[in-house]
Amino acid sequence: MTSKRPVVFLMALLLMAVVAEFPVQVARADTGPKPTMDFAFTFEVMPAPAIVSGIQYECHMADCSDAKPLMVGGPQRFTCDAEGCSSLAYGYAEYHRLSIVFSDGVTRQSNVFGKTYFDAFYVVTVRGSDLLVEEKRGGGVEFPFSILMNILPCLMLLPAFLLPAILLFGVAVRAVHFRKGRKMYIAAWLISLLPLAAVLVVPSMLAGLMITMAIEMALAIGYALWRKRSMALLLTVVWMMNLLTRPLFSLVFGDLFQVAGYSLAWTLAAEFVIWLVEACILALALRKEMRFGEALLLSLALNAASFGIGMVLPF
Repeated sequence: MTSKRPVVFLMALLLMAVVAEFPVQVARADTGPKPTMDFAFTFEVMPAPAIVSGIQYECHMADCSDAKPLMVGGPQRFTCDAEGCSSLAYGYAEYHRLSIVFSDGVTRQSNVFGKTYFDAFYVVTVRGSDLLVEEKRGGGVEFPFSILMNILPCLMLLPAFLLPAILLFGVAVRAVHFRKGRKMYIAAWLISLLPLAAVLVVPSMLAGLMITMAIEMALAIGYALWRKRSMALLLTVVWMMNLLTRPLFSLVFGDLFQVAGYSLAWTLAAEFVIWLVEACILALALRKEMRFGEALLLSLALNAASFGIGMVLPF
């Protein structure tokens, strides 16, 4: 009877995470950075009308004959104010079109346009009856150079991640409780500040990492109390493995996903790798208290919760 409780508990967490994903059009990995579009308007019409509202259409056909509005879900949305518009998405289609309502009573539709940059910037020329949208430099780094721009910071920050990785492995291999290994724990906590400081170099990654850490640490505390696992050991391992896996994952794979196209399949494949890696770390660290199957379920619950909640956060 007791052995079934972790399974029921963890599957309930997974179900909540899956339900949280339903509003999303195309998924991208939980709380990581997401691609954007910013639109600045210039006017050939005088006096220049104000923007009242707008729709960004997403299309897979080059003529946008299959156009559908960008779905709203979590942070994914298209918004306008009186002077400009912008959008953020887990992933965009290949082609796009704008339809904007102006204060002069005219609804103008744009040409079909694409997206080259991760954070794309466009100039929208407002003409008598339509819009001309042109992507400009300055909103991000063009592919494939953006891949190099992400890998280089990762390589430069590698020393900041190497020592914590060694300490994490040491804590996991020894599987020592806090009472018997105070010095190792304190060293691990202090050294973990290195990758945390390194993440400050990439501010867009920081918020997502902190949210992920808060969610998973809270679940780890609840799990340790409920199952009477080693609190210090479990929290230290969850803390340090997230400091290692999440930033490195975002730095290396973020733009590779953009090149290949954001999709549920790509996202789940990436999450699958993280799930297995973190399950192995948990199983190694808590091998005296937990079997590998339980470690797999715990890692699944932690990742599913942070993934699902990250999908519905409004940023």
